[in-house]
Amino acid sequence: DRLEGKATGEETMFGVAPTYAEITWTGLDFSAEQFKAVTSIDKAAWQAEFKLHDTHFEQLAFHLPKALLDTKAALEARLAA
Repeated sequence: DRLEGKATGEETMFGVAPTYAEITWTGLDFSAEQFKAVTSIDKAAWQAEFKLHDTHFEQLAFHLPKALLDTKAALEARLAA
């Protein structure tokens, strides 16, 4: 639907995600509250997760594509905002 312009999604710090209303839930018992709970973003948890990645990124920096380092930096900047 998004590709055809029928759905817009919602901008998150990780990109565009569908809204509850844009997903077909026929036959499923999954409330809007449950959807919100599983799609919410805990900034503190993600900041801690990225800290755990720092050592690996430092060790592999020479071998990693610049685009990956740039993406990580952009995500960290969005989390800090």
